[in-house]
Amino acid sequence: MKKLAALLALLMSLSCLTACDFSEMINKLTGKETSSEEQLDAEGFVEVLGAQDTVTLKANESKTYAVNKNIAGKEYIKLVLDTDVRLVGQFQYHDVNDEKKIVTEDFFIEDADGETEFKQFFDAFRLNGHGQFDKQLLSIKLINKGDTDGKVTLKRAAVSARKIDDYEREVYVTQGEIKVGADLATGGTLTYLERMTYNGQSVDEIISQNDEVEIGVNAKAEAKEHLSSSVNLINIYDAGRQFQQSYYANVGGIMGDTPEEMKKYGWSATKHPDDYGANGYNRALCKTADSAGYYWPYNPVQGGDVNSNPSQIIDYEVTKNQIYVKVRAMDWAKGDNGSGLDGTVLGGVTTKSYMENWYTIKGGMVYVRNRFVDWNGFEGLEKVPVHSNELPAAYVVHPLHNYVCYTGSDDTWTGELTTIPDLGPWNVKAHANHQPVEEWFAWVNDENFGVGVYVPNTDVFASGRSHVSTHKLYTGNSNADKSPLVGKYRYNKPLNTSDYTSCYTTNTSYTAPVVNWTMKSYVPMEYTYVISVDYVGVMRQQFKDICESGTVTNETLSSWK
Repeated sequence: MKKLAALLALLMSLSCLTACDFSEMINKLTGKETSSEEQLDAEGFVEVLGAQDTVTLKANESKTYAVNKNIAGKEYIKLVLDTDVRLVGQFQYHDVNDEKKIVTEDFFIEDADGETEFKQFFDAFRLNGHGQFDKQLLSIKLINKGDTDGKVTLKRAAVSARKIDDYEREVYVTQGEIKVGADLATGGTLTYLERMTYNGQSVDEIISQNDEVEIGVNAKAEAKEHLSSSVNLINIYDAGRQFQQSYYANVGGIMGDTPEEMKKYGWSATKHPDDYGANGYNRALCKTADSAGYYWPYNPVQGGDVNSNPSQIIDYEVTKNQIYVKVRAMDWAKGDNGSGLDGTVLGGVTTKSYMENWYTIKGGMVYVRNRFVDWNGFEGLEKVPVHSNELPAAYVVHPLHNYVCYTGSDDTWTGELTTIPDLGPWNVKAHANHQPVEEWFAWVNDENFGVGVYVPNTDVFASGRSHVSTHKLYTGNSNADKSPLVGKYRYNKPLNTSDYTSCYTTNTSYTAPVVNWTMKSYVPMEYTYVISVDYVGVMRQQFKDICESGTVTNETLSSWK
């Protein structure tokens, strides 16, 4: 050992040796072979492909880079490249123990001007994901989806062992009295919103002396039964609830095509005519809106599909006061098991779209920036009828049962507010506030405490209660244990303290700020909304301040209008 130490000291004095040279020589002297997997960069990535020659790709022309490396245990990939066009790409890999088990994963890189970096998890973390095995990365393919020739330089491809552990499937940030959480098992949707205290007092969920489920500040003081003082104010009964992104496009026909109307034209519920898949899309029969079913339009939903099949997490990051999530959303109506459709996971279909969220706590409120881009490349969208879109879909717990908004025309923020107690079901007695002057709404309790949302530059607020139950009696709100998110998707979400825990029950309060438009391929759309958990008077002043400051305007919504 003394001789080895002396030799190493001599080697260290040789300035011509690089760190890698030195490491390799030590390994040879000690009999340890150098592995490329051990050459980690500062972020923990192992390079699998170095700089490649610049290529010029014509529109729809592709370039495939051979890799053919074992990346077992590495489920996170990074590409560094220069490009002046948008690219659709494909990662192809197979199981290291089964060469016939080949998977191709699509990805999308937006128009860039110079160097850009792309990162994503392989599809190995959701239940029955495509890539749940150790991989041999075969190739990386890039396709020019721009309208002109483009230059592409792949500078580097690298993989790392970063993964999503089960215990962190729901991630949280806390600041001041506000706590928020995003569930990676339901597409990174906003699944948790808590006002932990209000000026030193608890915020409680209780059963009142009137046998109603209630939520309020220090409500436990007069409770018949105290349920919890850690109260989630977002309803998360299934993958279609939460606060989340959801978009529609009438490709392949409109939702009004019921089975009966289809049959009038000689079409059955199972066999479509050859031209039914206009724009390359075939709709699926779905009974979400009507028990008879509709042929549902294209509907990327962040949380998952009608059967709670989860969306694919592409990337995420949690910092001190912010959660960032990027996902490939599921197509809502195509969640039928055994469908045999391409891109299926548990029978569902993963769309060619990206949704991104930035959940940020600041100033005692939650700022949510949403971004969406569809890369199916649907053709003729300018001829497709417009469809309403939820910006966002916002599901609040049912004990916050009074809907509050401003329906007047006074722009001084001093007009009398409209309060509608116990709105009926959204499909029967929904309330529509068109072109609101004050662009916010709230769901509150009888003391005017609750959740308010500010969303400027939308057209109408559409609101209602659950189609199952609109009352607050605990006897009619006792199905929390039946929530899919109580079971296999729960991970580290809080347990329901009772059958009446309102975030898990079917009953819910709902509002969607709506804009009608036609989706555009490859064109990103983004907007921001702000959430306040407070009394109506306070949140109204908060939203007025934001409006007058011009910090949230959502002018970018016009990119699709």
